[in-house]
Amino acid sequence: MIIDLHVHTNPKSPCSSMSPIQVIDQAEKIGLDAVCFVEHDVLWTKEEIDQIQNDTDIKIFRGLEISSLDGHILAYGYEKVVEPFLDIKEIYDFYENQEGFLAFAHPFREFLVVGVDQIAASPEEESKKEIYKFLHGIEILNGRVSKKANVFTQKVNNFLNLKAIGGSDAHELHEVGKVVTIFKNMIYNEKDLVNQLINGEYEVKYFKND
Repeated sequence: MIIDLHVHTNPKSPCSSMSPIQVIDQAEKIGLDAVCFVEHDVLWTKEEIDQIQNDTDIKIFRGLEISSLDGHILAYGYEKVVEPFLDIKEIYDFYENQEGFLAFAHPFREFLVVGVDQIAASPEEESKKEIYKFLHGIEILNGRVSKKANVFTQKVNNFLNLKAIGGSDAHELHEVGKVVTIFKNMIYNEKDLVNQLINGEYEVKYFKND
């Protein structure tokens, strides 16, 4: 099952130029099975998703991109929205007794400015940071991040062995499906999604070129 786990839509994410319907149409065109609407510090309601889902065979799942003091955190399966600008441990504590999945989004995106070669820490040194103890996964491929930054993330995760996910981080229509996560098993709802993210078999890959 081919899923883009990281898509932003307007108006819930004002930085995106795409409506939900435009995303669905594009997903159908390029052969995706599902998309996850991941908005900045805002969560879709089930009722809102159901209204869109009634008109398409593309599965629509919800997620949240949390603005934290340690970077952006992807959250799947949760019904509550944590306040922004906490540290990762505080976010973990907020969700500790709820079933879900937390992953570091594009952890080295900021180094695009200076280049990954300027990161002082080695992948092994980076992997020793305490923040990773509070995460289930890490986004090893992000469609809006340089390949060097993605490769560095993969090298860090070789030491961490967190669940490796990927998504386009699409804000523009042509970006939808650039990176996908391909699951061995079918996923029918958000509970399935969380279960498969934690326990399932899947791979991350570049899927569509611009």
